[in-house]
Amino acid sequence: MWPSVGAAPHAALCSRSSEQAIMLLAMVSVGPQMVVAGPVCPGKLQIEGYGQVNLVNAFWNLPGDQAGPVHVEAVNESNHVVPGMKGRTYFADACSPNGFDHNQYVAMHFLGHRLRWTTDISGAGCGCNAALYLAPLKQNSDVSGCDDYYCDSNTLCGVACADIDLQEANMYAFHSTLHVFNDGTGVGAGYGGGGQNWNHDRQWRKEDYGPGARCIDTSKPFQVAVAFPLTPDGKLRAMDVLLSQEGSPCDLSAEVSDYRPQGRDGMAELAEALAVMTPIISYWSSIEMLWMDGKGADGLGPCEEDDPSSCASSVRFYDFAFESIHLNLT
Repeated sequence: MWPSVGAAPHAALCSRSSEQAIMLLAMVSVGPQMVVAGPVCPGKLQIEGYGQVNLVNAFWNLPGDQAGPVHVEAVNESNHVVPGMKGRTYFADACSPNGFDHNQYVAMHFLGHRLRWTTDISGAGCGCNAALYLAPLKQNSDVSGCDDYYCDSNTLCGVACADIDLQEANMYAFHSTLHVFNDGTGVGAGYGGGGQNWNHDRQWRKEDYGPGARCIDTSKPFQVAVAFPLTPDGKLRAMDVLLSQEGSPCDLSAEVSDYRPQGRDGMAELAEALAVMTPIISYWSSIEMLWMDGKGADGLGPCEEDDPSSCASSVRFYDFAFESIHLNLT
């Protein structure tokens, strides 16, 4: 019998091969019974301008904490990626149901390119995080504490690498953030939270983004586009973010173009990583999400407190497109 979460399942996994564990699928303990959260290979996704990719679901959310489900749902002529709570999935060239292989993850070249998608985060309240981000998983040969070669700037599974949050969002907050490998805070743009003595991003306002808001009404699906334009000499100039919605009178845009963590040239470091990035989709919650959606020192953030029970069971990402952008000479 697979151990319950309280019995430290990651320790038990050490006595099994990763292949054996994955063949058990993503099994979650619910009282005395075991239920299958979802297969490792949930399906495929067509990205306009790039082609077809496989999805590879994480087995562990964190070491010892089993991941939730992610599935692919066909809606009209589009495949929707639908992560459930604690679900995480990776874009890959192939998916093997009996083991993780970092060489199978895609390594997309984002320099001078834009990724577009539609997201539906209706029902994701304060304390929820519907995320789409990039990390160089194919370049990471360390299996990590999550057994699937996952890495990020916060070393959630024990391995550090650069990562870029294209979207961290709920119905009340939206952030896009750059992170070099050892900067878990990073620098970003959008609209959201903060603590008693500091504010997070304030490029937009509550009136612009949120349920019933003027520009982006988050009770409905909306479109996100994140681009990485280059300077005339081929260097990374910025991360450009654009939110739009059918029928809306206004779009929301933001730019991050100056990033110097610990005095280093963060843009140059990220340019190297952006040549080999793997897109990742996840959905999670916390009572400590005020950094993303709290009121902040100025009181202009959206959420008084975070309540994971306010999170919808799943969110959606779909209608992906990958495209080259023209050289920006400014």
